[in-house]
Amino acid sequence: MSSTDDKPPPLSIQDINNIITKLRNLLTSDCAEAEIAVATNTAANNPTGNEQDGSNRTGNEQDGTNKQDGDANQAQETNDEKKEPLYELGKLCKELDYMIRSFQELENLKNSLREPFETLEANVNDIVSDLEKDELRKQVHHNLRVFRNNITRVKILILLQLQAASINSDGNRALQTTFATGEAGDLPHLYGEHIFENSYYFKEIEEKYEGLDVRQKLCLLCFSIFPENAEIKKRFLRFWWVGENLIARNGKDEMGDLNDTLTTFVEKRLIEPVLKKNRLQPRSYKVTPIVRSCLIHFAKKEGFFDYDRDGKPIMDFSSCNKACMVKSERATASWFADYLKGNDKDGNERATASWFADYLKGNEQDGNSEKPKEQERHQEQGKLLQGKLSADLVKLQMLFNFPHENTLIRASQQIDKLQTLFNLSKQFPDLPTEWFSKMTGIKVLYLGRWEATAGQARHIEVEDIEFLKGFKNMKNLRLLSLQGISGIPKLPTTLCKLENLRILDLRACHDLEKLPDRIGSLKKLTYLDLSECYLLDYIPQQLNKLSELQVLKGFVILEAKNSCTLDDLSELPSLRKLSVNVNTTKFNIDEAGDALAKFQKLEKLRIAWGWGGMPGKEDSTLDSSSEQQQSKTKKKQASSISSAAAKASTDKVNKGEDKGNRERSAVAAAGEANSKTAKLGGGLRRTANIALMAKKWRRLSMKEREPQNLEGLERLVKLDLQCFPRSEPPTWLVPRKMKKLTNLSIRGGRLGYLNHEDGQKWNADTLRLKFLVNFKTNWKEMQQRFPNLKYLENLRCPRITFCPCDANGVWQKFVQSK
Repeated sequence: MSSTDDKPPPLSIQDINNIITKLRNLLTSDCAEAEIAVATNTAANNPTGNEQDGSNRTGNEQDGTNKQDGDANQAQETNDEKKEPLYELGKLCKELDYMIRSFQELENLKNSLREPFETLEANVNDIVSDLEKDELRKQVHHNLRVFRNNITRVKILILLQLQAASINSDGNRALQTTFATGEAGDLPHLYGEHIFENSYYFKEIEEKYEGLDVRQKLCLLCFSIFPENAEIKKRFLRFWWVGENLIARNGKDEMGDLNDTLTTFVEKRLIEPVLKKNRLQPRSYKVTPIVRSCLIHFAKKEGFFDYDRDGKPIMDFSSCNKACMVKSERATASWFADYLKGNDKDGNERATASWFADYLKGNEQDGNSEKPKEQERHQEQGKLLQGKLSADLVKLQMLFNFPHENTLIRASQQIDKLQTLFNLSKQFPDLPTEWFSKMTGIKVLYLGRWEATAGQARHIEVEDIEFLKGFKNMKNLRLLSLQGISGIPKLPTTLCKLENLRILDLRACHDLEKLPDRIGSLKKLTYLDLSECYLLDYIPQQLNKLSELQVLKGFVILEAKNSCTLDDLSELPSLRKLSVNVNTTKFNIDEAGDALAKFQKLEKLRIAWGWGGMPGKEDSTLDSSSEQQQSKTKKKQASSISSAAAKASTDKVNKGEDKGNRERSAVAAAGEANSKTAKLGGGLRRTANIALMAKKWRRLSMKEREPQNLEGLERLVKLDLQCFPRSEPPTWLVPRKMKKLTNLSIRGGRLGYLNHEDGQKWNADTLRLKFLVNFKTNWKEMQQRFPNLKYLENLRCPRITFCPCDANGVWQKFVQSK
């Protein structure tokens, strides 16, 4: 028998618990017996009488008494020496009791973590099984993310178990996650827990937070208002931080400052980048549940936002200058419900005597205030004292659902100090016109959609745009976002009075049809997003007056009279990024090169052809005219020959002419038909020649009209063409004119090739080709023409052959080098 067989089996937690319990019982019984023995000895050694009659004793008696006292003291010392081990044993019993409780808690922890660990084991098995199957390897990345999330949840459960007396029975629900549904419950609640705030995890994150400067702290606290595991777009963070004036200060580069801040947070592991398929750089970020709980604590402490006891942001801005519009999950405030029911008709005296009287006392204790403001307060309070809320206050209460009457009054008095209003989950963000016009101190107004979800987007709608006229008083507004809001067909002219506006986000405003004519008045505007505004049919020419505009997305090329054109946009001196949607067939991509060559700082360009911009039958008719004419000629030739033969066989038969005459007639008819066919064939050739000559003339004319100043084209770093309508590329899309182009993307359309003049090579290192049915090339040619290529994406391009792409259609040079 081997030595390993003689080794006893390991003890379980229950076995250890039983052993410690036996030791504790043994020590307890020994301590009890020892205490009884010590008490007996102490009673025997003590004198029987306690009378203090030493004054009546003789000298000998006094000496005897002193001797007895000495013996008693010696016995007491002996008893103390015997009791000292008992005290030690008592301490050991207490420590054993603590060990018993600790091991009992470990046993509870083991039982509570049984299912979570089974989930982790299932995760590992799924990952291993998917690695063995080539067709399921793309699922491995998803499984790894789920596995990492489950490990984080287990760590949180262990943290709570080791420091709490008992475990929350609902804590395991977070681990009930399946790969089929991808649904996960909420993690255990950490915010506000004293145990968590004293933990190592909290102290570590707090130390990292304190190591940031003031600007970085404010940027980080912005993550605290979002739901758990929410993905926050980098673009949205840029909007918010610019609106709060947290980045691009003192003339710094906006994107550089943004990237540096996010990189700092990632390196400190305060946020996590969300890396998605076929993306070289992250476009979204999120925070772990532990970090989010810490950020809520910091934000609450700094007065950044106000939160409820569960750590969710609330709409109450009475204690801070920022507020979130959230979907109300609680019932209408009881006091307001009673008011709506008419229960407060006779309660004027009660209202005056209770909460409003306290409110007045609070104001008196705060010292003297300005008389005009005090008079306004009394006027608002008088409205309540009359037993009827004003219409303005009713609207404000219905929107924010304040829990108390005094909170409503306090918020109504300081709405002019509100600096940030953010729509977190509200579906109908209509603001009362009276209160909207009072937001004179607002800097960030984000009423639209912020989510980065790939599923169904949250529907946001306004019933009336009358409240938007309050823009005229918002002189400090820097960020305005109406993204994804339906029901806005046009914007009021008061929008043009926002003299400090930096960012205007109108993305996915599907009902928007027109922009204000005086939009050129927004002299400080740097970012304008009109993407997915499909009904937009007019863009004013004053758009070229935005001298500081750097990014313009969703610009539409239309046939509307006096609408802004590419030539008009070329006058923008600061424009770096442009996104164009073509909705007219009159747009000529070759002629657009003249306008593009005039841009001064344009670096990124995207041109997409919509349904209105696809050519009708002009090019297709020109290219296929010869085929159609040839088919018509064949039909005419066949009909001519058949008619001639019929005429030869029947003509003059009834007149009794001889065979020779019939043969001569047949030959003559056939000759006549052949002569007609020859004429038609000549017409066919002439038509085909005309088509070819027209195509060559068009190329030559475009070549002669090439822009002499190529600086605008040479500055392009990124070019994206979508649904390109021709098989021939633009005449200006050649390596000679695109010297700085590093990123080329062509998605959809009819393009069949790229031009290469005199063997010149492209400098692009990133190439994306998607859904190009006619595009023809191979891997060898691609390497020759793109020698600096590092990233290739080839998706559903059947005529691009021999490319070493993976299952996702991606090839990366650094992966191959490994």
